[in-house]
Amino acid sequence: GASVSSRKRRAARLPDQPHRRPTAETMQRMPRKLMRAAAIVAVLLMSTELHATLAAPVADDSPRTFLYNPAALLASRAAVRAGDASMVATYQMVLRGARGLMPTSTEWSDSTGPWSVINKTMALPEGVSRNDYLSIGIYNHPCNNLPGGCKPYPGGHLLPPSKCDNATGLPWEPCDGIHNPTAIAAGDAPRANSMMSAVRTLSLATFLCNETAAECEAWAQRAAFILRTWYLSDHTAMEPNLYYGQIVPTASPPNKGHGGFIEWTATTATLDHIELLRYSAPSVWTEQDHAALFQWYGDFLDYMGSKEAAGERDMTNNHGSWFDVMWQGVSLTLGNHSIASEAAAEVATRRIDTQILSDGREWIELERTNPSGYCQYNLMALTLNADLARNSGSADLWGHTGPKGQSIRLALDWLMPYATGKLKWPYSQNIDPPSWGSMFEVFRRASVQFKNETYEEAACHVVKGSAAVSEPFNSLELAGPVGDDPSGYTKNLLNILVPPAFEVQC
Repeated sequence: GASVSSRKRRAARLPDQPHRRPTAETMQRMPRKLMRAAAIVAVLLMSTELHATLAAPVADDSPRTFLYNPAALLASRAAVRAGDASMVATYQMVLRGARGLMPTSTEWSDSTGPWSVINKTMALPEGVSRNDYLSIGIYNHPCNNLPGGCKPYPGGHLLPPSKCDNATGLPWEPCDGIHNPTAIAAGDAPRANSMMSAVRTLSLATFLCNETAAECEAWAQRAAFILRTWYLSDHTAMEPNLYYGQIVPTASPPNKGHGGFIEWTATTATLDHIELLRYSAPSVWTEQDHAALFQWYGDFLDYMGSKEAAGERDMTNNHGSWFDVMWQGVSLTLGNHSIASEAAAEVATRRIDTQILSDGREWIELERTNPSGYCQYNLMALTLNADLARNSGSADLWGHTGPKGQSIRLALDWLMPYATGKLKWPYSQNIDPPSWGSMFEVFRRASVQFKNETYEEAACHVVKGSAAVSEPFNSLELAGPVGDDPSGYTKNLLNILVPPAFEVQC
């Protein structure tokens, strides 16, 4: 759109000027794109389906969420406000999180925000503006300083030493499973993760709020300010694409690509949390705000369908599965059910049928240096895809069976005895020993779907028995305390977002 081009022109005019972090007071004086929002509303009126999606309140007075069941969310809120003992511990955790995000000054803070892509610290490659999302692949390292144990991705190879420029360390090389924390911190991924995490906490606190009206509104105002800073305000808004996510530094300018999708896996959950904010505080996060955000994500959906993003959609491993979570989630939020249905159909044929063997093994992920972690990670994506398709009515991915018997449940049942400690993990872990905490949400959603208490018992086991997997690109870890403390099960945001179907003892 014109506003994107104008930001490009501003960036081009001021390529080398140092950036000063604006204060919250300065941000409030920045333009809010009123003319753009008005144009957006006019466009939305052309689509009956999408316009209906923006109307408030909804016909059945429920939030329009897709990853989380609206009826279950409303039941959780009613339980919190009724003082239900099963919700008290989790609700108090939400309150502490929301109160901790309220700033004590007008200065920007890495801990309380707001966050913006303009605050990246890495040098801008040629052709990249400060408003572009920019990050380096998490496993990439300078070729002259590769860590011990460096192994290429499956099917790849490391460059011979003669191809490395020892003076510059270019090109960088991927070492599968070995993070580069310095490079990660310099890019935009940590800021995006912090933004989405804060929006989740503040929006959920606003939705559940059983405190004073003033405190509820303060949380909503903070969430709205964080969202406007990241997405909408002219000076600080991110361009609606991931062209320069997870680049590999070389001597040449980066090409437009798709690597950043894996750092935005929390997008669909974030859209649900924003909907909770709109539903709970429409006078704070207004329909004008929501329309402007829809335009941003409309542009983002265009990027998802572009040739630059096609490589991510075509990936056969967890990257492709997570792309489909975003593809479904963004499409459903925008009211484009035809695209969402197309995405769900691809999950069946391009993910379940090809990624899972007839015995339930996720064969592609088993080739990685951290096979247990990546099997969980991919299965999480398949599970979320199945719930999105079920909640939207587009497909029954939970019940889908491939030509050789492949299914999500088959993969889940193959992994469960290892996750619960009944069988020893038989595959080599070149990085860390298996940690099964990320299976908590997979087991919980499966328990609800299949009305199976065994899966809930497994969820209890993994969340109190092991530390949850924490990847920089796997945003928004939902677990509370972990380890042998059973409060890892009772103090967990998932108990509100996806309430258990069974009461089990941890």
